[in-house]
Parts: sequence; structure tokens; C-alpha cells
Amino acid sequence: RLPTVSASQALQNIQNRGARPISTGLSQLNRILSPSGLPGRNVEGGLVRGKVTEVYGPSGVGKTAFGIQAAVNALREGYHVVWVDAAAPLVAQRFGDVLFSKPSISVTGPSPPDDAAPALSPDELQSHFHHYTAPTLAHVLALFVHPPASFPPPNTSLIVIDSLSTLFDNAYPRSTDDRTVRSKTDQTRWAGGRKFAVINDLISKLARLAALHDIALLLTCQTITRIRGGSRALLVPAISGAEWENGVSTRLVLFRDWVPAQGKYSDANAASDIDRLRKARFVGVVKANGVTFAEEGGVGNVVPFAVDLNGLCDLDFAAGDIAAPPAVNPSPVKPRKRLHAEIADSEDEDPDSSELYGWVENDEVAAEGLLVDEAALEVANE
Repeated sequence: RLPTVSASQALQNIQNRGARPISTGLSQLNRILSPSGLPGRNVEGGLVRGKVTEVYGPSGVGKTAFGIQAAVNALREGYHVVWVDAAAPLVAQRFGDVLFSKPSISVTGPSPPDDAAPALSPDELQSHFHHYTAPTLAHVLALFVHPPASFPPPNTSLIVIDSLSTLFDNAYPRSTDDRTVRSKTDQTRWAGGRKFAVINDLISKLARLAALHDIALLLTCQTITRIRGGSRALLVPAISGAEWENGVSTRLVLFRDWVPAQGKYSDANAASDIDRLRKARFVGVVKANGVTFAEEGGVGNVVPFAVDLNGLCDLDFAAGDIAAPPAVNPSPVKPRKRLHAEIADSEDEDPDSSELYGWVENDEVAAEGLLVDEAALEVANE
């Protein structure tokens, strides 16, 4: 049970603490994620501390790079960062290249330097980074549901769980045979219900941990395909549910798309900027600070960016340069079946079977039982 704190004391703690959000490395995205602050106070944008943020998208779109950039920004502020590998291990060289590089200059111009950030040596930066490996879902549950006394480390501002959905897929695999087998075993039913129970328990513990320790908790997840009406296929987060939706404060979707007007930048920008435009990626703000901006299948407010050796960098696109998603055609309306009285008797109105299927007269039917003996019928009728 959480300790009782008066409203005045909580407000005083917030003002004294002055915890700023963790920058995403993208100035446009930070502005969208900026929460509404107190009167007379300017609140910076980014990953809000004390809340859970989910980043989902298909493979190779930059989810791990997004987490690396957020971790590097937190380390440069002098905080500790916890990274939990749930799938592929974190590449140390890739993380080091972003950590020890100079802040990248985006197309929109360099971001203003932060004078309040302490100057830390490379050894100090590495000592503030705590790396864990969770090969199974049980390891994650043991770490966050029953955390040890030393977890999370003091002065931690960010926890990243990379590819959390992979552990759920391994623990509760989606079997294609279940769609064809109507009678499911008791063990299959129990596993299906147990998965959502574990998801609900985990997200409640993650949200509680983030709130108690004032930590920004970042989760990256894969996507699955879900079929909607009219054979419409959508990419949706691999982890879902009512409790999960309530526990996630901010949800971002990463995807790639073609920029129609990228050719016009060839004369005004350097070759490096042209290469960034060709490799453009997009982040959509589906939900921010508890407010939903897009329903299932939508992307919300879209921010373009690129990934280079120095991390994430902003891209400056006009609104018309981003291709709008094609409009989804409604499900085709099935024609009404004709009544028996509406069926025409005239052969001129509708083609007969010979015209439809190419049958010719006097074709012999080899199948037994399809021939009708007309002579026998006449004798029987008499």
C-alpha cells in the first residue's frame, strides 16, 4: 500500500524535485510529448518520469535505436539507466558510438546545448549504465514483480525493456493449429487465460515501480497482424488488453514510408541530408500523457526522423511532403439475392449454362446418376 501524502506535500515534492522528462533526441517529438505544467512553470517535453511509455513497430524500424538515444540522453544528464535485454543482446559498440559521439545536427538545425548537464568522464558514464539480460519471461517477472532491495539503483531516471513482447510470444506461442481445431484442451484454455493474467499483473507492477521511484519506463514491442472487416489487415501492438492500455501512459508507433517530395532537397542540402531523407523514418504519437490521439490502426501526430551513427536526428518536412495513408475502402455490399419471382424466364435476359461454362450440345455426361431416362419417365407418368 502506498503511504499517505497530503496534496500540499506532494506539490512541494514536485517543485523541489524538479525532475525533467527524458529527451527523446527529437525536438519535434519532445514538443508533442510536453505535458501541461503548473501555472507559471514551463515543462519540457520527452519521456515523462513516473509513467510507462510503449514504443511498437515492425522489425528493423528503429525501436532499439530509439531506446539507445533515450538512454544516452539520460546518462548525459548524470542519471543512472537500467537496460533489460528481452530478445537480441544490446550491441556494445553501437551503444558506445552514440554515447561518446557529439550530438548530431539535424536538418532543422542543431539543438541548443544543455548547460545544466554535468560533464562526466567516459568511465563515469559507463558506470551509470546497468545492463541486464532476461532470457525468459520468468526473469522479467522476478526482477520487476519481486525486485531485490538494490533494484532499481539509486538516481535511476530511465529503465528500458527492449522487445518485451518476444518473451510473451516465447512463453505463450501463438499456434496456427488452434484456428482449425475446434476442441481445445484444458491446458490450452488455461494457457490462454494465464497470459492475460500475467500481462495485467506485470503492467501494474511496472506502473507502480515507475511512480514510486520517479522513473521513466520505456518498453519496446513488436507488432502482429490483425484482420478487420473487408479483409483489412492492420499492424497492431503484440501486447494488448484493457489493463495494459490503462497502464501505458504514452504509446508511440515507429514505421517507414516513402517521402514523395524528397527530390526537391537535392539542390539545397548536402549529400548527408539527402541520404537521411532516403532513409526517413516516422514516429506516430498514438497516445500521450493518457490522451489518445488515434484509434486502432491510426498513427496520430507524425514526426519524421532519421537514424545515423550518432543516434536519432530530426528531419524537416512540410505537411504535404508526407504521403497520407490511402483511404480504406468500405466493405463491399453484397448484392441482395433475387426472389424466385424475379428470376427471368427469357433466355435473352440471362445467359444459360452453355454460354457461361462453354458446354456444347450432345455432350456425354460420364458421371453416373446425372443422366435422366426420359422414356422411363413417360411410362411412369402414364
